[in-house]
Amino acid sequence: MPRKNRTNSAATEGRRRASRKRRYGGSRQHVDGIPVDPGYADPSASAGIGRVTEGRILGVDFGERRIGLALSDPAGLIAHGLETKATRSVGESVEHIAEAAEAEQVLEIVLGLPVNMDGTTGRMAEKVEAFARQLRDRVSCEVRTWDERLTSISARRAMDEMGMEVRGNKGGLDRIAATIMLQNYLDARRRTADETESLD
Repeated sequence: MPRKNRTNSAATEGRRRASRKRRYGGSRQHVDGIPVDPGYADPSASAGIGRVTEGRILGVDFGERRIGLALSDPAGLIAHGLETKATRSVGESVEHIAEAAEAEQVLEIVLGLPVNMDGTTGRMAEKVEAFARQLRDRVSCEVRTWDERLTSISARRAMDEMGMEVRGNKGGLDRIAATIMLQNYLDARRRTADETESLD
């Protein structure tokens, strides 16, 4: 009987992994010490992906009180979290991000866009789009938005697996969310480039 239970448990876990792979479009990885689920496999996501070039990319998890930041390596392959910035206004947030972009000489800024599972957007997405327009007026590099659906869930799961408390550590949650979002963007960008090369 115990053997049967172990078999059933293994089968259940196998189905969960297969479901996760179908849903997110890949296998789990660890980035900057954070367990990262691959990004949601949106068929239209490639339309928002920039051309693959060497250079750092800044990821932003926008919030009205805090902005989570993450930065890629110079090759644009691996994301790591930066210090979360507390903010009191949109203008202050723009300046925080502009300063980080200038200090790190980034080629691109990617803002997480909150999208519902059915592909619709709401008030917060409108605020992010408006913020992106203000940011474009301030910086010289490209600014784009990226579907961040399920990122918050993944960030909370990652914190739980790392033994970190979410309560009282919202800054950590924002940093991890920005890191996961940026890593998903980098991975999608690389997959799109590989698929394009295979068609040439």
